[in-house]
Amino acid sequence: MSNQRKENPKSGAKPIAAKQQLARRSFIFMGTGALAAIGVGAAGYKLGWFGSGASYDSALAAANEMLETRAREIGNASVLIHAIRGFGKGFKLADGSSAVEHLCSRYAADKEVGGKRYVYFKRDAEVHENSFLKTFLEAGVSNDQPISVGGNRYTLADLAESGKALFRCDPQDLFKFDATEFRYDPVYKEPPGQPSGGRGELVHEHLPWGLIAFSILMKPDAATWTNAYGEPISLPTVADRSLAEYETTCALGERELKAEHAAPANFREAIKKYSCFGLHSVYGYLSLVNHGYTNNGLPERVNRVLDLVTYRLKGDAEAITAEYAAAGQSAPADQVEAFRLRALVKHYGHAFEAINYAKLHKLTTFNADQQRRIGEGEAAFYDSLVKLHGLDWGMMKSKLGEKFVSDIVIAVGHAVRALKLLTPQNPDTLA
Repeated sequence: MSNQRKENPKSGAKPIAAKQQLARRSFIFMGTGALAAIGVGAAGYKLGWFGSGASYDSALAAANEMLETRAREIGNASVLIHAIRGFGKGFKLADGSSAVEHLCSRYAADKEVGGKRYVYFKRDAEVHENSFLKTFLEAGVSNDQPISVGGNRYTLADLAESGKALFRCDPQDLFKFDATEFRYDPVYKEPPGQPSGGRGELVHEHLPWGLIAFSILMKPDAATWTNAYGEPISLPTVADRSLAEYETTCALGERELKAEHAAPANFREAIKKYSCFGLHSVYGYLSLVNHGYTNNGLPERVNRVLDLVTYRLKGDAEAITAEYAAAGQSAPADQVEAFRLRALVKHYGHAFEAINYAKLHKLTTFNADQQRRIGEGEAAFYDSLVKLHGLDWGMMKSKLGEKFVSDIVIAVGHAVRALKLLTPQNPDTLA
C-alpha cells in the first residue's frame, strides 16, 4: 500500500482533480459512519455504488463503517479493543464515553503471587494474554491511565509490570503446561484448570502479544528478569526459540507457496493452530526487530518469514476459497460466502498489518517480485472488504449468531489499522 493512493495503478482508482481529491479524502477519513450518513449502507455494494473493482478509498470507507457501527452496536470487550486498534485511543462508545476508560473500569482483575498483588485483564475479555496491554501501548495510552478492580486502583504502568511478573515461559519447552502452576491454558477458550490434555499452546495462542508488549517496554540489553514465581525470563531467548518453532511450521508450505500454488493442506493444518493463521506471530517478531532485537540473526530470519507472507497473500487466499467451496456444497450459498469473506478479511487484514508495519518502520526493502505480489494482494484485500460490507448482516446475525458477527468486526479492526498505517490516519499516532 502506498501513501500515494490516487496515483497507485494497483488500486484501480483513476486520477481526479485536486479539489475532488480533497473532498473525497474528507469523506473517507471521517470515521463516523460515512456510508450510513449518506444512506448507502450495506446495499451500496449490491447496487453498484462502489463501481467495478474496489479501490483503496472504497475499501477503507467500507471497513471504517463496519468497524465503527458494529463495534458500538455489539459493544463487547473484544470488538472495542479492536476498534481502538483501528481508530486509536480516542475511540468513543455510542454514548460518547471513552472505550479505553470503559475497558479499564470493567474487565480487569487482580491476583496475589508471593505476597504481592498484580493486575491483569480477564481471559474472557482479552482472550490472548497481554493483548490489551500491547494494544494500549501501541495506541499511546498514558502510563497513568487508571485501571480499577473493585476498590483497588492501578495504572497502565502497573499492568505493564504485572505482565512481566506473571509471564511464564520455558524456552526449552514452549508447549509446557501444568494445570496447577502454569499460567496458560492448553486451549485458551477452556476454563482454567480444565485442560484437554497434551501439550499447551502458549506459543500459538498467547506469546505474540507478550513479545509485542515486552519489546516496547524493554530494550534488548535489559530484557531479562525474574518473574513473580522466581523463574528467570530472557526475552531474546524466548524470541529465538519460538521463532525457530514458527520457521519449522513455515517450512511445511514453503515449496508450494513459492511456486505460487495454493497453500498445501499440511501447512494449512499446522498454521491454523496459531491464532489468525500465524500472522500475529509475524507481527510480534517484526515488533522485536523494530525495537532493536538482533540476537540470533533475528532480522534476517524475520525477513525470510515476511517474504513468505508475500507468497501467502495469494496461496492462503486460494486455499481458503477451496476449503469453503468443499465444505459448503450442501449449505446456503450466502452463508458459505459469509464464512469465506470473514476468513479472507482476517487473512489479508493481519498480513497487511504486518507488511505495512514493516514498511512504516523501514524494517525491510521489498524487491520487485515482492511488490508485485503485494500489489495483487492489495487488490484482493480491497475487494474482500467491499464485498463483506455488502453482505446481509441481519442474516448473519440471525443464522450464524452474534459471535460470528463479532468475529468479523475483530478481523475488520486489523484490516482498518492495516489500511491506515502508512497514512496520516495511523491510529497509533492519533491524539
